[in-house]
Amino acid sequence: MSKLENNLVRIQTFQEKGCAVGSLLNETHLDLRDVGNYLDTAPTDQALAETTEKYKALLVKFQSIADEVEVQDDGLVMSSHSTLPEFFYRITGRYQDIWKMFEKTSAAFGVGMVGFTLIGLTYFLAVGNIPFIGFYDGVISGINGVVFVIGVILGLCVHEFAHGVVLANNGIKINRVGAMAGSMVGGFVEADETTFFAAHPRVRLRFNAASIGTNALLAVILAAIGIITSSQLLIVLALGNLFFGFINSFPISPLDGGWVYEDLVKLHLTNENIKRIFLSARFALFLIWIILFVRLAL
Repeated sequence: MSKLENNLVRIQTFQEKGCAVGSLLNETHLDLRDVGNYLDTAPTDQALAETTEKYKALLVKFQSIADEVEVQDDGLVMSSHSTLPEFFYRITGRYQDIWKMFEKTSAAFGVGMVGFTLIGLTYFLAVGNIPFIGFYDGVISGINGVVFVIGVILGLCVHEFAHGVVLANNGIKINRVGAMAGSMVGGFVEADETTFFAAHPRVRLRFNAASIGTNALLAVILAAIGIITSSQLLIVLALGNLFFGFINSFPISPLDGGWVYEDLVKLHLTNENIKRIFLSARFALFLIWIILFVRLAL
């Protein structure tokens, strides 16, 4: 039963990271069926009754995961299984040193983005304003509102692009690339679960961090050009892109910021008790945010 429990946790992790879980679900379904057949024919005793209750709980969890996969697949999904994945391998096959530098730089920005989100939101909720925000009063109106939305869409595109580059850079198989509109709306780069989790933990950290880091990096570039050229539209475009990265930087799974936070804790802390403290600390921060928000609202 412990093997089944571990497999379901593993499948749920794969699913949240955007990996394909169909084959794993099928294997786990067969294992659950075998256990169910055994329990149906085995003589009943106290130990078996407890095992049966665990089995029922695992069956409910399996069905929940399967239902979520089915709901996602029922939505409008447009994906490429060959053209776009091959595009990532093709571009990263050229100028490999440049793409490796992009991967590391964007990942560093991504780690910084998580810190920026934690500190920035806490500061805003505590003080009630953000320095320099007055400079943009009245910016989001009319055509600027449209540009902001375009910036969010741009943020989505570069976000997923960074995911694909990291996978291709490290020889991880990309199953498909696309967009969906159903229970979830957005883009995805679906990695093969076997090659993804066989990669070094630092590669997985860069995969999670590079996406939001690319949003931050692009925002800095666009905003700098906008300020130099006095282009309000470029600044709004930068804000829309940054907004997308900011939302994905919250340190809670399945957002990228959550995976980055967990990767950092697991990579740099060895004591299991300290790890649990740090992994739980972010939820305490959410409680502080709620308290600060209520105080600000009142």
